Amino acid sequence: MTVSRTGAMPALLGTNPGAPVLAMENLYKSFGRLEVLKGISLEVSEGAVVGLIGPSGSGKSTLLRCINRLEAPTAGTVRFRGVEVTNANLNQIRREIGMVFQRFNLFPHLTALENVTLAPRKVLGLPKEQAEREGLELLDQVRLRAKAGNYPDELSGGQQQRVAIARALALRPAVLLFDEPTSALDPELVGEVLEVMRDLARQGRTMLVATHEMGFCREVASRVLFLDEGIIREEGPPEQVLVAPQQARTREFLARILNR
Repeated sequence: MTVSRTGAMPALLGTNPGAPVLAMENLYKSFGRLEVLKGISLEVSEGAVVGLIGPSGSGKSTLLRCINRLEAPTAGTVRFRGVEVTNANLNQIRREIGMVFQRFNLFPHLTALENVTLAPRKVLGLPKEQAEREGLELLDQVRLRAKAGNYPDELSGGQQQRVAIARALALRPAVLLFDEPTSALDPELVGEVLEVMRDLARQGRTMLVATHEMGFCREVASRVLFLDEGIIREEGPPEQVLVAPQQARTREFLARILNR
């Protein structure tokens, strides 16, 4: 789908074409005495798919939430296309950096199409007719056009998550963050969500995906990071990190995940 960037929002945050689309430097995040992120530094290039793996509590979700400012970092910087976003307008940040959550967070009183079109109308200022036309195209992209008039409680978990992906795409973000997008789904529904994410990767979308789906990471990710206790313990291409990890802690984690 090709759409123009019209609407009431100001210009894009970053304008430096040579900069990574995302860059984090010495990122720390604490909740009281609990230090969750301990100096994360990371660059993400345009079109990359970065898989974030690690045990529960390793900092994956907190890292994603700091990137789009759902959480404020305790220290360190996050830059979008060369521009620090720490003090930037939150609406701009979340327009450019979309997020898909574990729980779908759809509005229960709105149909699938209304969930997808709400933000474009309110944030981008699109007319209802244009928002609905583009919303139907997005629902078609996630294979749910036939469910446009259904409410969330009339959809399966996998269908709700696909609506949530369409909703995230509706603001035309430069980056998509996925926080364990299949963890709340029954096993038989996981595949339909991962297939939509594969489509997005094939389109060249820049994505950071926190996941326990090792097969997806190995197939789709251009780079995999193993987080443990708030630190990046290992990073590299999937064939290295997932097949021939260098660190004993990475090998221990993968053995537990793959033997479930």
